[in-house]
Amino acid sequence: MKDIQIIIEEYQNADFETRQYLFLSHRSLRNEFLEIEQQDTAVQSSAAPVKNRCCMRGFWSQSWMGA
Repeated sequence: MKDIQIIIEEYQNADFETRQYLFLSHRSLRNEFLEIEQQDTAVQSSAAPVKNRCCMRGFWSQSWMGA
């Protein structure tokens, strides 16, 4: 059997399909895998640029002009 640390490193570097396989294959490591997923999600969400946060501005200006 592989060393636990090696399996965790494989999971960190794996694509989606391989991560699924490892998750299903190593039941005892699922908590560690979920922590990795949460960390990856946090990094991705903080790196994503915020799009137009206020899209109502154009709507309100158009409705006032039409009145």
